Amino acid sequence: MVAGVVPAQAATTITTLHVFLAVGQSNMSGRGLPIGDYDAVDKRIFQYGATKRTFRTASVPLDMHDTASGISPATTMAREYLKTQPAGVGVLLIPAAHGDTRFTSAPGTLTWSVGAASAPAYDLPALAVKQTLSGIAAGKAAGYAVVLKGVLWHQGEGNSSMTTATYSASLDQLIAYFRGRLSAPELPFVVGRMTPEGIAATPGRANVDKSHYQTPDRVAYTGFAPSMACALNGGDTTHFSRAGIEYLGRAFLAAYRQAVANTQASPVATPALSVPNCAGRAIAMDPTRFLDTRIWPGRVAAGKSVTFRVAGVRGVPKSVSAVVVNLTVTSATSSGAITAYAAGTAKPGISNLNYVAGRTVSHLATVPLGTDGRMTLTNTSSGSVHLIADVSAYFHAGTPSARGVFSAVRPTRLLDTGSSSGAVAGGRAVSFAAGGTTGIPANASAVVLKITASGTKSLGYLTAYATGSPMPSTSNLNYSAGQTVSNVVVVPVGTDGKVTVANTSSGSAQIIADVTGYFLPGKPTQVGALRALSPTRFLDTRVTSGPVAAGGSVTIHVRGVKGIPTTVAAVVVNLTVTESKSIGYLTAFASGSSTPNASNLSYQRGQAVANLAVVPVGPDGNVKITNTSSGSVQIIADVAGYFRG
Repeated sequence: MVAGVVPAQAATTITTLHVFLAVGQSNMSGRGLPIGDYDAVDKRIFQYGATKRTFRTASVPLDMHDTASGISPATTMAREYLKTQPAGVGVLLIPAAHGDTRFTSAPGTLTWSVGAASAPAYDLPALAVKQTLSGIAAGKAAGYAVVLKGVLWHQGEGNSSMTTATYSASLDQLIAYFRGRLSAPELPFVVGRMTPEGIAATPGRANVDKSHYQTPDRVAYTGFAPSMACALNGGDTTHFSRAGIEYLGRAFLAAYRQAVANTQASPVATPALSVPNCAGRAIAMDPTRFLDTRIWPGRVAAGKSVTFRVAGVRGVPKSVSAVVVNLTVTSATSSGAITAYAAGTAKPGISNLNYVAGRTVSHLATVPLGTDGRMTLTNTSSGSVHLIADVSAYFHAGTPSARGVFSAVRPTRLLDTGSSSGAVAGGRAVSFAAGGTTGIPANASAVVLKITASGTKSLGYLTAYATGSPMPSTSNLNYSAGQTVSNVVVVPVGTDGKVTVANTSSGSAQIIADVTGYFLPGKPTQVGALRALSPTRFLDTRVTSGPVAAGGSVTIHVRGVKGIPTTVAAVVVNLTVTESKSIGYLTAFASGSSTPNASNLSYQRGQAVANLAVVPVGPDGNVKITNTSSGSVQIIADVAGYFRG
């Protein structure tokens, strides 16, 4: 047996390996940060490394020519690709990229130019071919059927002095070289786009970008993978962050399918280059735990606060103005409230989360961060609590200007019927001004509100919607008689700048509305911009699959249906639990990901409770919701908006 070979009889059913060659510069080598425990070895992905020429399971970072620091789009692409393949198929990556390399004829320099190296050690195309052939042989020696499937290319930053024509000639020659030497004349070849920020900031990169974009129109069996703006490692315009790499990896998969079908190249126009303005754009992430006082620093005493860092850690960039965070209170010794705000600023006079003794309660909030990137949570009760904070999205800092992007405002009360119109009777509604107040432009497309019901006289729910529009047949906030309960809503603003809240119960309720931010007017066209929708029901297990069992999951398809485009990156969804048989919580996340150690909605036995969530959409266009309790629950999901991808 070849040294380092993984036996075909190891605890796996894999019989066939699909081979992808990963070549280019540093982004392909792997610079996407952060990496962590969630990057455990995938037993279906193998590598034949550049420095250690053995056949073995893939690692993060991959074994490239240079010293990679983070995840490569080749790894993400392989993970996504395997979701579409039978269980008996694995992926063999040939990681042969090297940072800061280019098409060049300079002697003694690493080069991707075919035939231009002054010595074999500098001839990157020849080295990559040799590595690929050796990797295929090693896979076969281990007992696998091996099929060469494609080449993944991400490069160009080092060739900004080239014209489009010169770069295209070199790239086309490289494609032909790989196909000829690997005896695969129709081998799919995928070109990945450089960072939009780097293209805009560096003279000459637009020439290379144009060549990349036009490759499928020059060469058959090639595809172009677009990249995401506003997803860079801190202080860097060249290297994608974890979020940017994962987007690129999914784009590589889509472009690979394009390449397979691209049997006849034909020229098309190149889109104009625009300078990305990231301010206010949202990047969704699977819920990630940033604070759990049960682990650190211990219970938060009455009147005390806990401050923790969010920006610059766990995949959240340093240049972030606000985050979407799910706050959970547990083990409370008395009733009270939690207020979340930017560290180093005065505590607002309103709360984010109300709770009672002994209950576990969760609530979504959009919270600005301090100049040091930290958030503060203050416990205003007379007893101690444990606090948990799970972040599911962040907003880039700066002055927002693009349509549909977010701008935070200091939490401000817009409505309190207890001190104005009085309780809202059952079956009645109250309208109030949102646009044109407290720093919110009159033509804002939507606002983020915390809606609270108190003094409730019966079981019921509230529905918030744009004034002048039909009332949706969905709920935003469920309550019982005598409760004080709240929920966050993202609600469109009516043409008169107003929002309406309807009380659907048979009894009256006092209603409070606090605004924490707004979205700029106009139809969103850029990544990370929001389009608010009239709430639309996507799931009600009471009328479809029935209760979701303990530990079970339910999946909903959101991409390209019910007004949501195919370019969706994340959805804003109101989750409701009813008929719960035990205490527990729900976790919503992108389909295809492993279940995060975080929650979106906590509930008690027999309780009907709702909470808003921002959930990334999986590569299959689905969102997954898992019931972590020991008993079954009915789950309702109403989508109130989406962020563009």
